[in-house]
This record gives sequence, C-alpha cells and structure tokens, in this order.
Amino acid sequence: MLKRLFPCLAFCLAFSLVSLAQSNGVLPLTGMKYFKEGIQAQSIAMKIDGAQLLSNRIPFNKDIELLVGQPTGFAADAGKKVYAGAELVIVSPKGEVLLKTPNLLLPNEGRGYTAKEISELSIKFNITPKMLSVYMNGTLQLRLYDLKSKSQMRFEMPVTFSKMGEQLQVSNTAKTILQKDGAVGVVNGLKAKKVQVSVDTSIKVSPKMAYTSLDVSAIEGSSISGIFSGKETFWVYDENLNEVKITDMLLKQVKGAMENNNVDYTLKIPYKQKNTPAKVYTVRFRWESPDKKQLIDVVVRI
Repeated sequence: MLKRLFPCLAFCLAFSLVSLAQSNGVLPLTGMKYFKEGIQAQSIAMKIDGAQLLSNRIPFNKDIELLVGQPTGFAADAGKKVYAGAELVIVSPKGEVLLKTPNLLLPNEGRGYTAKEISELSIKFNITPKMLSVYMNGTLQLRLYDLKSKSQMRFEMPVTFSKMGEQLQVSNTAKTILQKDGAVGVVNGLKAKKVQVSVDTSIKVSPKMAYTSLDVSAIEGSSISGIFSGKETFWVYDENLNEVKITDMLLKQVKGAMENNNVDYTLKIPYKQKNTPAKVYTVRFRWESPDKKQLIDVVVRI
C-alpha cells in the first residue's frame, strides 16, 4: 500500500478501455476482495446498524452485516429451496487462526431459503476482544457456500479494530458515480458527475511505467484546496488479486471552474512497467478529507 501526495502536473492522455465483468474483484470503500467460485452475486455491501461501512476499520461487540444481493449458483431441491452456509475466519498478521465459525447461517441449515429469502442474503457476525487475544488487526475471511454442492463465493478483507468510543466511519448517503470503461466509483459527502478511465504511457516523469488515468469530473461539495488537503492512497493487484508493490509516484491535476465551484480531479496511478507482458491488473484509488467525512473511492480493472 502506498500513500503519496504530489504537486500538479500537466498530462497527455492515451486510452485503453476495459470491462469490469470478472469472476474476482475488489470492492471500493472496504477494499474487500471477492472470488466467485460457482456462486455469484449482483451486489455486495458491508453494513453496521443499516449504514454502509466506508472503510476496513470495524468495531468490537457490534453486529457487522455482509449483504449479498441476488446470489445465484446454488443447487435447488424439488421445492425450489436452496441451502446456504457461511463460514467466518479471522487470521492474525502472523497467520494464526484467531476465530473460526463454520456456519453463521446454522439456524436455517435444515429449513433452507426460498427464492425471495435468498434474494438479499444477510450474514451477520459479532467480534469480541477476547476472540482476538492481543491483536488489533488481521484478515477477515468469509465464505458463502452451497450445502448441496461444492459452489462457493469467498470474501477477504484486511481489517483493523476501532477503539472503545471511536466514531465509526459509516454513512447512509454514499452514492455511486456514473461509471465508464469498467470503473466502479463511490463518493460520500460529495457529488461527482462521472469517472472516466484510460491508460497513459506518455508520462515522462517515469518513462518506463504505464499509468491508469482516472478523470473524476464536476465534483461538488469541495474545492481545489479541499482536494489538495485530502489523503490519497492507491493499491495495485495482479490477476490473482495479490497486492503488487509500486514505488513510483502517484501524480494528479486539480482544476476548478470559477462560475460553479465544480472541481475536476485527474489521477495518474502507476501500475506496471510498459514492457511487462499483457496481464490483468486491478487498481484502487481512495481520496479522503481530513475529517474522513468526504471520500472518493474508485476501483478499475485494467
């Protein structure tokens, strides 16, 4: 994971269009990875008290909900019911298994789910400090599986645990940005017209690198100085969603229109060397205001 802030630069744009229709991917906001292995879903969300979780920082002693929308791939019985299980595992930074619950959906194991009931599947869990010993971070692993077949869908998310009394980073107002070229973007506390994606191989600052170009246009609710004061982070993953270490700089350009206070925000994110053989990469970018109430989080597959 790299965290960089850099001055404005002028850019030349190249283009390369991609699709985000894939079996595996990364979610904005939490950075949760998902792996479709027979079971698929139209939507995935992490919630606390009905509000969208905006980061990978989660609380102790509180119900955390994974909502899986329109999951498919289960083997139905003669009555058209399906039978789902959900395994929870938390692993320490050293690889120790701190917690393992074989089936969070155990009460419904024998009864099954109708088509209506499975259409928005809620998986809830609660973590206490005693479960994790001395650790305040780790990796959360969830596995949604079919009790009647080998189909499953896996979820994996690095997490840190909040302190007692700490305000949670959640929202009921996070919105999706109009997406093009395979980008998945979410904003909170702001409005943005759209995000466009391209590939730029013309950057002279680092001529050996290829860059993902993100153009987030017509941002309302902030300013040029507000965008510059925020925190920027980016991640790059290979085709297996293993994180790729990138040491080159993130570059940016911020422009504003005097007549309407809208801000246009262009990012250049290095993700591979130009001479690297063609492979699939996933790039995630996150901007966050100092008070953490405003954010832009975009994931794109290149």
